[in-house]
Amino acid sequence: MKNNYYWKINALDAKIHENALDNVIYTIHWSFIGQDDSEPPVIANLIGALGVQYNPENPFIPYAELTKEDVVGWLEAELDVDSMKKNIDKQIELKIHPVNETLRPDWN
Repeated sequence: MKNNYYWKINALDAKIHENALDNVIYTIHWSFIGQDDSEPPVIANLIGALGVQYNPENPFIPYAELTKEDVVGWLEAELDVDSMKKNIDKQIELKIHPVNETLRPDWN
């Protein structure tokens, strides 16, 4: 069974003004989500934040022109996506075949 993965960009923190530029992104708040192909799908996710810094050697992308693909490119350049996929795969496997459970006694 092959899992499918996708990014959700939850928020972007930006400097209002920095070096004559507006809305310079410095933190990406993200979720990386995976799901299997069952109906309904079994879903697992990771969440995090990544600090980024504008490099003047690269073209600046104004916020109004910034796309999800741009931001995902920044994330994938810095994060170990293969390890993240393995983590999500393990979470999904444990949801399908759990090895632990929470017992709630009714002793009260």
